[in-house]
Amino acid sequence: MQTQELHINTADGYQVAATLFSPQSEVNATVIINSATGVLRQYYNAFARFLSEQGLQVISYDYRGIGGSKTNDTKDKALSMINWGRKDYAAIVDWVEGKYPEHKILGVGHSIGGQLLGLLPDNHRISAYLNIASQHAHWGNWRGKFKAQSFVFFHGLLPAFRYAKQFPKWVLGSEALPKYVTRDWSRFGRKRFYTDIDGKELHDNFYNYRGKIRYLAIADDHAFAPPTAVKSLKENVYINAEGELILIEPKHYGMKRIDHFGFFQKNMNQQAWQECVDWLTEQSFLQP
Repeated sequence: MQTQELHINTADGYQVAATLFSPQSEVNATVIINSATGVLRQYYNAFARFLSEQGLQVISYDYRGIGGSKTNDTKDKALSMINWGRKDYAAIVDWVEGKYPEHKILGVGHSIGGQLLGLLPDNHRISAYLNIASQHAHWGNWRGKFKAQSFVFFHGLLPAFRYAKQFPKWVLGSEALPKYVTRDWSRFGRKRFYTDIDGKELHDNFYNYRGKIRYLAIADDHAFAPPTAVKSLKENVYINAEGELILIEPKHYGMKRIDHFGFFQKNMNQQAWQECVDWLTEQSFLQP
């Protein structure tokens, strides 16, 4: 397995930093990893290496305004969550299609990463998608005390930084977020469906996707992507996809907790990773 650092140009003139993980063996598919909000692509290195060592080519990348794709102007309107899907994800897909035209393209999405599939133009190019702790962001999908916390987060905390240059790193422990990323995130959590800055609902690409999606809901992920919010992504957002939801119980894998971020950490039980490899490999051989 070998790695290659890349800088890929987007259609609107930005550069996206990426890492390509290539196995020694011949492959027929490339897996694109879409990160969680404000999480660096390096966080997924162990998982990406494991997939590559099992024969899958993998590419991870930083969204505009994050990590290796940072720019100086955090108030730039083009640095938005919507453009993470429409422009950055699209640039990665275009690059893979140009470099490996014979490959199927598969996806892995973590948190917001699973939602970006619905913002990607021509998302039929993605043959199948594995969503891990990826949720429908509307605050009403949380339960109990976490529902109240979600309401405050989307209606209070995020809007409080509406006029700031960025959403600071210290609040959540992730990378600082550009101003218009924060605005999109706040709006996604307040509205029943994803909307643009003018309030127009963005149904089309979510509803148009008809590929296979496997959803892994982490049983002890209460604060970020509770199973109820994962279920809503399947039933209310990607309504025409061929969806399958699996509940991941930590005890099933001999672990005390997994939560929102544990699935991709080095100490994750590799049986769970192997199950991901098996599913993705199966999708790579299915006829369209």
